Amino acid sequence: MQDRSLAVIASFAFAVAAAAPAVAQQPAPDAAAPPAAAAPPAAVAATSPRDPEGRSGISPYMEQILRGQASFVARDIPGAIAAFQEAIKLDPTKMLGFYRLGEAMLESGNQAEAETAWTTALGKKGTEALHAKVLFCLADLRERQKNWQGARDAWGTYGAFLTSNPKAGGYPATAAERQKQIDRRVKDEKDYAAVKERIVQREAERQKEAEENAKKDKLNR
Repeated sequence: MQDRSLAVIASFAFAVAAAAPAVAQQPAPDAAAPPAAAAPPAAVAATSPRDPEGRSGISPYMEQILRGQASFVARDIPGAIAAFQEAIKLDPTKMLGFYRLGEAMLESGNQAEAETAWTTALGKKGTEALHAKVLFCLADLRERQKNWQGARDAWGTYGAFLTSNPKAGGYPATAAERQKQIDRRVKDEKDYAAVKERIVQREAERQKEAEENAKKDKLNR
């Protein structure tokens, strides 16, 4: 869980940076001055110029996304969920809010809501890279749910999307490898089920034989 949390936190910066509008550049700092510490997302949102259209400054939508990011990093998952839901209310046409809401819902343990958020995200506007991330999350979720056929199909969809959209980045080899792993797991489960059935059958035969022997012993007394 900790490794996944770190991966999710790292992905926040990438997606937000890709979706956020460019703001006016600040003058370069004096070369002799020590480098300033990076401001947290919430501080950036509070000090950036605001623009409802998100062109010359931060939009209310991206402000909520950044607040949700800060809450997520601080492990305030309810706060993150609330911020992402507010972002979606402000602009329900964008994919990023639904993607982030899904991550926060999964972190809260609510797989059903995470699935709903990500499934909805696929019908919204977003970059190819973000679309690929959503497909990856859905495939991973199917595995968590032990929905093996659904997971196999989802990894196939993810791999096909990367093939059709090379600029999306992603990991095509992961899709193929996960499908192989799922196939092996399904085969192992079938093999185990057959073995288990034989064990149960043998136990039933032993029990029946023991009962018959008990009846014979009783008649012979």
